[in-house]
Amino acid sequence: MAVLQHIGDEDDPYQIVATLAGALPAGSYLALSHPASDINAEAMAKMAGSLNQMMAEKVTFRARADVARLFDGLDLVEPGVVQASKWRPASEAEAASPAALWAGIARTK
Repeated sequence: MAVLQHIGDEDDPYQIVATLAGALPAGSYLALSHPASDINAEAMAKMAGSLNQMMAEKVTFRARADVARLFDGLDLVEPGVVQASKWRPASEAEAASPAALWAGIARTK
């Protein structure tokens, strides 16, 4: 959780996750969350820009399709890659909470 946004595309986060998942025993689970670039896109781009100016450790926010790609080769658990507040919420109020964060869990084969 809260790690992959610090791995830029030039460092191939997809291969890093694939290598990690490949080393896990079958039936293991991979959970991740990731700041969204395509939810409140303008505000998130501004936030990423500000963070990248202030912090030595840079961030890359990603769109849902890019986050879903991190789970390639794994079996996504329902409801799949969704806004964090909508991943099996405990209540309607929780589901309605704003979240500019994608979340998902998948099982290794």
